[in-house]
Amino acid sequence: MKWLITGATLLGGFLPLMAQEEFIAPRSPDREIVEEPIGPVDTSRPSIEGIVAEVFKNKAPLQLINPLAPKRFGNGEKTTSWSENEPGKPKGFILFGIEW
Repeated sequence: MKWLITGATLLGGFLPLMAQEEFIAPRSPDREIVEEPIGPVDTSRPSIEGIVAEVFKNKAPLQLINPLAPKRFGNGEKTTSWSENEPGKPKGFILFGIEW
């Protein structure tokens, strides 16, 4: 009985392979590719700003939090978000920002 089940399983597995003919997909007609400009292309790249970007750009990232750091490391105005309603009042810090 085991041999009958094993033989039927093997025969059932190989029969679909033997009955299948070679399939060739129909070829689609060749199309001409035309690239038309949509409008003026903007080649400017977005700028990445914020505290995280400054840490990776700087060779001495600890100078960013040093209050006695030289002036060449900046004063933090670039990474500060300012209030629109009250000029001169900081609203928060920009950790990571993309501007384009």
